[in-house]
Amino acid sequence: WRGWLAPLSPARYAMAYLLDAVEPHPAVTFLAEQNGFSRLNPQPAGALTVVEKAKQVGRWLEMPAPTIEQLAPAWLPTQLHVPENTEPSAHHLRCIAAFQIRPPTWIRIERGAQNQVSAALARHAIPAYPYPQVAGAIRLQGSPDLERLSAEVPFEIQDLASQCVGWMCAPAPGEHWWDVCAGAGGKSLHLTDLMENQGTILATDVRSGSLGVLRKRAQGRGGNMIACRVWDGTRDPAPGRCFDGVLIDAPCSGIGTWARNPDARWRTTEHDIAQRRIIQEQLLLAGADKVRPGGRLVYAVCTLTEAETQAVITGFLGTRSDFQLEPTPHPLTGRATLGQVWIWPWEADSNGMFIARMKRAS
Repeated sequence: WRGWLAPLSPARYAMAYLLDAVEPHPAVTFLAEQNGFSRLNPQPAGALTVVEKAKQVGRWLEMPAPTIEQLAPAWLPTQLHVPENTEPSAHHLRCIAAFQIRPPTWIRIERGAQNQVSAALARHAIPAYPYPQVAGAIRLQGSPDLERLSAEVPFEIQDLASQCVGWMCAPAPGEHWWDVCAGAGGKSLHLTDLMENQGTILATDVRSGSLGVLRKRAQGRGGNMIACRVWDGTRDPAPGRCFDGVLIDAPCSGIGTWARNPDARWRTTEHDIAQRRIIQEQLLLAGADKVRPGGRLVYAVCTLTEAETQAVITGFLGTRSDFQLEPTPHPLTGRATLGQVWIWPWEADSNGMFIARMKRAS
């Protein structure tokens, strides 16, 4: 809510809390009283729409209601991808409204553990809602004690949009994959599960600390399949070797995660987008060389800009005529796509994501 409430003050901190709250808090009530805000009888506004919240802020600040556009950087509408047959300004406002609602926690249950995890969730009275089109994806309500739950049953905390990346890869048991930007390994672990712990995965990242986390997470969960290697993009990480599939979950501007990281919108610039695109293009070219003939190349970014999504893929396919988009069903809806999938935050209460699946000519 910084776009509405800056410059911040103690009273405006109280306003920020109330815009998300569904019930009062003694500390916030005290803060409001100490700073003259209580005279306006402020009430929790968490259940209101973003338009209604704007009117509420106008009353609290005793000024005209702020605009929805003020909740995001002014450059956003010039960078957003706009779907076909969609009015740009309405799409812009819908994205900002979605950024103001934090998505729920999603977990991924490994194959064979569904009954065990479901029983544990019921035992702890944790409201849980499976997503019918994505096997193993469960939305949790509230803020349950997942550390305690993880001591009893196996699961991974993974946003629904990120789980869709694994399903778009569609690896087969016994295949060999390279997860180029593996990070802490959420997608590598998903690939091992989809491959039924048969095959190999090379997990690389420039951050050795993240790969250390992956090694710990992989213990007992397909860890024998995963080889971790620090890679900075300058040398071939697997000389003389090609892969059945290469996944590039590339560094990006992260606009699709702004609902979970609201401060990021004020730290991200158009220059960041341009710099990320250069890296994304380099990673795609490096990954493409390691795909075997007839193999698969998957590109994913948790952002919603045109420059980092379709523009990157269009440029890549123009350079590498030996690759083409591979038609695939949308993992959330099952509808046919030409190989490029958009996941918008409001479609399933998740992060935003772009995924492209390509096949190398045989």
